[in-house]
Amino acid sequence: MNPTLRRLLREARPYSGRLVVAMLLGVLAGVAPLTLARVAGLLQAHVLIARPELGAVVLIVVLVIGSQLLGNAASYGQGYLTAWSGQRMVASFRARMFDRIVRMPLSDFDRWRPGELQSRMSSDLNLMTDAISISLPQFIQTAVTFVGALIYMIYLDWFLAAVLFVAAPIVAWVVSRFNALIVAGTKRAQERIADLASNLVEVLANERVVKAFRREEFERERFTGANERYFGAYMKVTQFNQTQAPVLALVVMLAVCAVIVVTAREVGVGRLSPERAWEFWGATALLINPMNRFSIFFADFARAFVGAGRVFEILDLPVEREDPPGAQPLARLLGDVRFEHVGFAYDPGRPVLRDFSAEMLHGEIVALVGPSGAGKSTIVNLVPRFYEPQQGRITVDGVDIAGVRLADLRDAIAIVPQETQLFNGTIAENIRYGRLDASDDEIIAAAREANADEFVSRLPEGYATIVGERGIRLSGGQRQRIAIARAILRDPRILILDEATSALDSHSEALIEVALDRLLPGRTTLIIAHRLSTIRRASKILYIEAGSVREAGTHEALIAAGGAYATLHAAQFAR
Repeated sequence: MNPTLRRLLREARPYSGRLVVAMLLGVLAGVAPLTLARVAGLLQAHVLIARPELGAVVLIVVLVIGSQLLGNAASYGQGYLTAWSGQRMVASFRARMFDRIVRMPLSDFDRWRPGELQSRMSSDLNLMTDAISISLPQFIQTAVTFVGALIYMIYLDWFLAAVLFVAAPIVAWVVSRFNALIVAGTKRAQERIADLASNLVEVLANERVVKAFRREEFERERFTGANERYFGAYMKVTQFNQTQAPVLALVVMLAVCAVIVVTAREVGVGRLSPERAWEFWGATALLINPMNRFSIFFADFARAFVGAGRVFEILDLPVEREDPPGAQPLARLLGDVRFEHVGFAYDPGRPVLRDFSAEMLHGEIVALVGPSGAGKSTIVNLVPRFYEPQQGRITVDGVDIAGVRLADLRDAIAIVPQETQLFNGTIAENIRYGRLDASDDEIIAAAREANADEFVSRLPEGYATIVGERGIRLSGGQRQRIAIARAILRDPRILILDEATSALDSHSEALIEVALDRLLPGRTTLIIAHRLSTIRRASKILYIEAGSVREAGTHEALIAAGGAYATLHAAQFAR
């Protein structure tokens, strides 16, 4: 059995009750049309004669109306139950994919393009949705009608049925061949739509850069190229789908022509009565339609298996390491952070930190300074266990963070990034993100401490103002103050700042500097520092170079020492 199919069947177990009822209704819906074959015989024997029999006419009308009513009712019930089960399963996939993505280790997350993830949660799931909600119910009914018609044909005349099914091996070969082509083509098409989505996401996220460098035409051509590649891949799949049906129809029609010749001979020699011939042809008509439709269903299922396989790739991705047995709680955290001979590399053989040792004690403001690529961002990302070191250990209050409860560790940490990341909600909702159970009064108090209330109170909708995607409706300084208010509300023991005043105007910088003066005391603060004002606020400066601490001390002491820090300061910060 196909591994993807086996896994889908396992996923369907919670809905087995509804699916069993749906299948029974599908059997009923598939059997109902078979009465039409008997109707064909009754028409020939009792109606298409010189004096039609009234009783036979009434019986035929009752059979036709009854079979239609019964079949339609069963079809509705089966379609609804199957769609409910299928959509519930797809909704579960969607929720689990999202959960897997948000819990993915950053080391794995960084390898994925956002557009690729978006494509798998939309386009690939849609392939499954179409197959489960539409094709599967119809397939069950069609299959039952097909099997029922076949059995009835064998009952009427096994020899004629055998003549028709000489084409069966050819049909099976055609279907299998085209399905292989459809699977390969669908994989290519899904890869192309992922490229297209990634291109779109990148441009939307960097719209200002595109306009600033006048790259609209370049991006249009790039998107057009990706769009054309997807169009070509999609049309190739369409070509396979559209070719398969007429090829199968031709094979079936050739078999039907053979049956016509044989039937005429059988009736002519008196071995088959006209009534039975009509019934056989009624059953044949019911058989041909399913044979033609099977190719469509199999193509839909083939595409669904491709989508399911790509969905399972996401569901099989690793999540952040679970807390080890006996993980220690961090109930009362002071915030003493120590790096002890830490080694770390994003890629094997390319170390970022080499035997890195340092301490950041509670109440200290530690500035990390050094050239680009020295490892400063890596250091602050290791503290909340976004990544885990390959050598050495990191401790908080003397406890190795590898052995503590991850939730406790991150609850004690707040981060104010250089590029403020806000969500498309209200100002109040973005501040409350720091602590979801915070009251409105606590949100306003945090905003005042961050000097955010100064501009929020002037907005027409105040704290109910929608900030837009990534906070686009606010200025850089306003977004940064919202981020600081979010950190204040969290009341962390360890605070990480990625240069919170970088690239701001002097007024916003001054307001944020005041807010930081309120936020920093009493906490362990790690700052990736660029500006002189931030560095001078630090009680300790670590000059990082090539993944190691070259110098450590206060601003004044390091300047007096005349080493690497003094050289960097003279080159980058002196005016």
